[in-house]
Amino acid sequence: YYAITAKSLKSCCAFNFNRFKKFIRKKEEMKLPILGATKRIIDKDVKEIAAAEFISVTIALFAGIFLVKLINKFYLIPALIILIPGFLAMHGSIFGSFAARLTVDLYTKKIKKKFQFSNIIFQNILATIFLLFVISIFLGVISYTATSIFFEVTSIKIILISLISAMLAAIIELPLIIVGIFWAFNKGFDPDDIMGPYVTVLGDIIGVLSLIFVIFLVA
Repeated sequence: YYAITAKSLKSCCAFNFNRFKKFIRKKEEMKLPILGATKRIIDKDVKEIAAAEFISVTIALFAGIFLVKLINKFYLIPALIILIPGFLAMHGSIFGSFAARLTVDLYTKKIKKKFQFSNIIFQNILATIFLLFVISIFLGVISYTATSIFFEVTSIKIILISLISAMLAAIIELPLIIVGIFWAFNKGFDPDDIMGPYVTVLGDIIGVLSLIFVIFLVA
């Protein structure tokens, strides 16, 4: 009985050990291709992110120079000094999340690679416009309150400037962001790597231009 049991145990251990050796051998054979593929993916991401960031910083630099040229006009409306930083940050946050949601929908195949105006895109656009509407009014109210306290200047027009500028920028930016996402995806780029800097540049340039246009229109 003991001899039979020992023999069975020995053969069982030998079988499992052989399976284990085969498993290790397969892992070693697979290791190099996996590392190579991972390295290629990392290299691709680094190149895409670096190129997008370089272009973004360069264009944003020119946008900043243009803004400095007009800074004397902004001093005439003290509330703009408070409004502009929050206004530009709002664009980056809201439109950045919009681009991220559409990218996820593309990867999960909720949206087709070939652009079609679907219900998902429509809902994302509505949510983005609603957020812009609420936050732009909030920023306008904060700017109005701060200028009335610190500068003793009151002008309800700053709320209109914030709201109208946000809506005008949305009309221009939303189509450009959607086109950019589908173009990057269909060309084999990762929109997650590209759309962040792209949205930042759009927000800076179009946000500043819309503010300037509405200031001359309203104020």
